[in-house]
Amino acid sequence: MKAQIFSVGTEILLGNITDTNSKFIGQKLTEYGIDVYKMVTIGDNFDRLFQAMKNAYGKVDYIFVTGGLGPTEDDISKEVAIKVIGKEGQVEIDKKSKERIESYFSNNKKAVKVNLKQVKFPNGAIILDNDKGTAPGCIMGDKTKIILLPGPPREMEYMFENKLSSYLKKDAIIKSKNLRIGLLGEWDMANRIDLSSTNPTISPYFDNEGGFLRITAKAKSEKEADFLLNEKEKEVKNVFGNLFISDDGLRKEETLINLLKERNEKVSTCESITGGLIASSIIDISGASEVIEESYITYSDKIKEKILNVSRETLDKYSAVSVECANEMIEGLYKITNSSLCIGSTGYAHKGEVILAIKYKNQKVIKKFQFSADRNKARLFAKNRALDLAIIIMRGKYEDNIDI
Repeated sequence: MKAQIFSVGTEILLGNITDTNSKFIGQKLTEYGIDVYKMVTIGDNFDRLFQAMKNAYGKVDYIFVTGGLGPTEDDISKEVAIKVIGKEGQVEIDKKSKERIESYFSNNKKAVKVNLKQVKFPNGAIILDNDKGTAPGCIMGDKTKIILLPGPPREMEYMFENKLSSYLKKDAIIKSKNLRIGLLGEWDMANRIDLSSTNPTISPYFDNEGGFLRITAKAKSEKEADFLLNEKEKEVKNVFGNLFISDDGLRKEETLINLLKERNEKVSTCESITGGLIASSIIDISGASEVIEESYITYSDKIKEKILNVSRETLDKYSAVSVECANEMIEGLYKITNSSLCIGSTGYAHKGEVILAIKYKNQKVIKKFQFSADRNKARLFAKNRALDLAIIIMRGKYEDNIDI
């Protein structure tokens, strides 16, 4: 299934408002296994919108249009769509929609008259009631379904979720699953797997926790959809091997906490570049008190010496941002806490240069990373990579030649 999305409004082109509708619809359609071929923003111009919609009509299964459904002269989306499907002379007022307008403007007859434009539809249209505003949406067309939705995001999102989603899913069971992958950026992740699969579809995403793959299967039964998802998941796990983090939708911190709880073990941290971000993200999760032991922000060289017993000789010879310093930091932390899992970080945030040290029981890993990002994003990336490494090491899956 293919779709195009049109956001209509000159105010979007002028930069006065941000088009969040296309993003929302795109994400939803991906979940439903519908491929979005284009997202286009067009001003309130009848001819341009008509030409764009006409070009798409018959070439995709769905055309989604947001905005331009109001009562004013520049609200043209419905009129354009009616012309595209060739039903200009086959328009009538929908009785139910008219009654809703009359009730909404019960004390203002002039407003009722002005807003009647919103309740005129071509024969055969499926009307989508607007429970959050006055402009109904609708579905029209034969060889392509044109779906008109209101422009205000609050109205559009509610209508999509409560009036439209069941229509889009009516012919199939659609199920999705997110597979969290560690230590890789979005490009590296996408470059390792074939994304051309059509059922299930597979799409790479990147959020504040790092990369994940969303698998979406469409089938006639839930059993068949589950089978398709499970088969594709096996393929993903085979491709990414030790870098696979989770398939249960949990945050990385939750995955780490659960591993520690299962083994009745504790974690402690010593952080320089991340400034407490690693410990804080763990503490954000319910149940952290059962696993987190001690946390130190050892930002200055003086505190690295004082608390972690990093030698002045190491700092002078190699600097605080070095494998040697990271090694002494993590060993110092272990001597203080005796925690099963110790996590340390150092680096230059402004350069995106990060060194992470993980010690789990008798295994120790010190890894350098280089991120092309501003200082806050570099710190966030460092936090995510530290959690990835900790999870992989605790599972016994880390190898020195791990492919990252």
